[in-house]
Amino acid sequence: MIFDIHAHVGHSKYSDNLITAEAVLKVMDSSGIDRAILLPTASTGRYITAQQMKAEVDKAPGRLVGFFSSDVKAKDAVDLFTEAVTKYGAKGIKIHPVYAACAADDEKWVYPLLERAGELKVPVMFHSGEAPYATPWQIGLAAMDFPNTTVILEHMGFDAMCFTDAAIKMAKRSENIILGTTGVMYEFPITKAVNAIGDDRIVYGGEMPMNNPLHEILKVKVAKISDEAKEKILGRNIARILNITI
Repeated sequence: MIFDIHAHVGHSKYSDNLITAEAVLKVMDSSGIDRAILLPTASTGRYITAQQMKAEVDKAPGRLVGFFSSDVKAKDAVDLFTEAVTKYGAKGIKIHPVYAACAADDEKWVYPLLERAGELKVPVMFHSGEAPYATPWQIGLAAMDFPNTTVILEHMGFDAMCFTDAAIKMAKRSENIILGTTGVMYEFPITKAVNAIGDDRIVYGGEMPMNNPLHEILKVKVAKISDEAKEKILGRNIARILNITI
C-alpha cells in the first residue's frame, strides 16, 4: 500500500491549467499509488479554499485526504485553519515559507498556526530547503517550541546535502518531527534517516501531478533498509499519523 503525502490541486505556475483531483488520480493510477494527501498549490499565491478542497477530496474520498493552506499573514489565518479542520475535514495544514516570504519559525505569523494545530491534533507540514525562510534549522526550532504539535519536515532539506543532514539532526533532537522524502537527493539519505531516528517517523511523497512519483518511490525501494521499513515509509506511517485505517 502506497500513501503519498504530496499531491497538489489548485492554481500553479508550473501548470497551464487548474490542477484538479482527476489529474492527481490519473497519476496515482498509473503509478500504483493507493491514497494521497491533496495540498493547495502555493506558487501563484492563489490558494483554494477549504470548501473547494473538500469538493476535490469528495471526488474520491476513499483515496484522497485534504490539507489546508492559506496566506499565513492573513489576519484570519488561524480561524480559517480551524474551520477547515472542524467544518471541512482537513487533516492538517501545509506551510510554504518561501512562497509566503515568512520564516518557518516566525513567532507572529507561524507560531499561532502551530499552536492551533496542536490543539486540533493535526500535523503541520513545512516545505523545506531554501534560505532564508525554509531551512531545516528554522523548522526544527519551530518544532521544538511546540513539542505537542506534529511537524512534517517535508523534502528533508530538498537537494542540498547540508540541509538534508540538518533535517536528520533536527529530527534526532525533536521527536515530534516527521521527515518527508519528496525530492530528497539520492536514496542514501533515506537510509541515513532510518539509521538515525528509526523507521516510524519518515514518510514518502511524490509531488504529483507535476512530478512523476515513480522515481520517488524507487528511492525508498532501493534504500538499504528493511522491507518493513519500506512499507512503513511508503504508507503505513502517514496512515498512523493521520489516524486513518488502511
